[in-house]
Amino acid sequence: MRFEKFFRATTSSSVPSTRSSAFLGSQDDDPIPVMNSSRTPRSAEVISMGCRFWFRTCCLLMILVGSTSCGDREDQKATRISDEIRDQPDRIRLPIPENEPIVRVRIRKVTGSLEPVDFAHSGQTVSIEDGNGRMITRKGPLTVRRDRDGWIIRAADTWTVPASFQSSDWISLASEGGLELTDDTGETRRYAGSLRCVHLPDQKETTWDLIEYVDIESYLPGVLSGELFGHWGLQCQAAQAIAARSFVTMECILRQKKRWDVVDTPGSQVYLGVVEDPLSHQACNMTSGMILTWGPEVVPGYFSSCCGGRAATGVEAIGPNPINAVPPLKGHAGDGYCQEAPLYEWTRECSGRDLGRAIRRSASKGSPEKAIGTVERIIIIGRNRHGRGVRLQIRDTAGRRVEMTSEDLLQSSRSLPGGALYSGWVEGRTRGGRLELSGHGYGHGAGLCQYGSAAMDKAGKSFWQMIEFYYPGAEIKKAW
Repeated sequence: MRFEKFFRATTSSSVPSTRSSAFLGSQDDDPIPVMNSSRTPRSAEVISMGCRFWFRTCCLLMILVGSTSCGDREDQKATRISDEIRDQPDRIRLPIPENEPIVRVRIRKVTGSLEPVDFAHSGQTVSIEDGNGRMITRKGPLTVRRDRDGWIIRAADTWTVPASFQSSDWISLASEGGLELTDDTGETRRYAGSLRCVHLPDQKETTWDLIEYVDIESYLPGVLSGELFGHWGLQCQAAQAIAARSFVTMECILRQKKRWDVVDTPGSQVYLGVVEDPLSHQACNMTSGMILTWGPEVVPGYFSSCCGGRAATGVEAIGPNPINAVPPLKGHAGDGYCQEAPLYEWTRECSGRDLGRAIRRSASKGSPEKAIGTVERIIIIGRNRHGRGVRLQIRDTAGRRVEMTSEDLLQSSRSLPGGALYSGWVEGRTRGGRLELSGHGYGHGAGLCQYGSAAMDKAGKSFWQMIEFYYPGAEIKKAW
């Protein structure tokens, strides 16, 4: 049975607290067909923002669901958005899925035959499938590598694989209870989905991607554990679950013809594999299948660590694609609840020469930025309707002046020796031969502010109120 709940959030108070930015970058890929879950779709449950009667009802239900706690975090992470979203000006529709998608997470890119990957624990039974549907089983531990002749699998200290497997473009490994994977630092993580080893035909014979195929609901707890502090409250965890679910759903739609959908690093959203954190699982379970929508389409669930008190719009932060121009991504009004975040305001020194070099390196051929020298001054010359600095003038020691968006400066700064700037909302002047910078926030500032949602949680706000505040006008639809 389909029904609607209407809810009007009231916002007050401001206490702050955590998280990171979305950095944009290229994602290399080859086409692999997207897979869909076989789950039967459930009746769509639409939760839109409306009258106070239903607000009181929802609040009572939330009290019955759970309670909150909160804290602070210094360590921030980042999300990067696909080039498709940033650069394509044409309309890309994001239809609401009828079934729970399978997400393809690139766990690792392996670049040489001397770089083996270890799977499974001793005695664990592993099913191995090749690209032609043939299946074998082996006992763990297993080591997989690739040389010029194809795949090589070692089981019980013996290199053994049928010829058909060796020449296959990909092989897939799966085991009941998940597969353990040890990275090059010695850290072991467990993955619930199947792990596919995919040769990259446009690169060296020994180069391949390791990609997990896993349903979204199994994927999300590992995102929450990677993106948020474990002691943060249930309500901000639930808001993050809805944002992260919407983000990965968008990527699954946009990248159907690509080799993978997301990476497990801040390049997309941090993912730790199978986690045991009860709060992450509770937040995902209580919001199961809920995504952000605007009309018949998914709203990209962008988020950053700290908006610095003033929101960026989706177009300003991510790019001109119309999917970023929907009203829920126009930005929240007023402060972002994040005043207590470690990087709400920040200062930093850097070399004007290094920053000029970084700007030139990222500039397109023939652009004015290609001529910029040692940076002497950064001035905010444009603000959005929320008061966030979004357009900058860069001056060098030779008197040259160029204009840039704050996001373009942020992306250019990624090659700075000391690491990227915390955000592009920044000003700077030279003192004593050094460029002194002062900025606000961490990340692009569009969508959910993680430290702000943690503060709202601490102030007793529900995840419904957080979603309405950070994605104004969005509906929360139970899509599967």
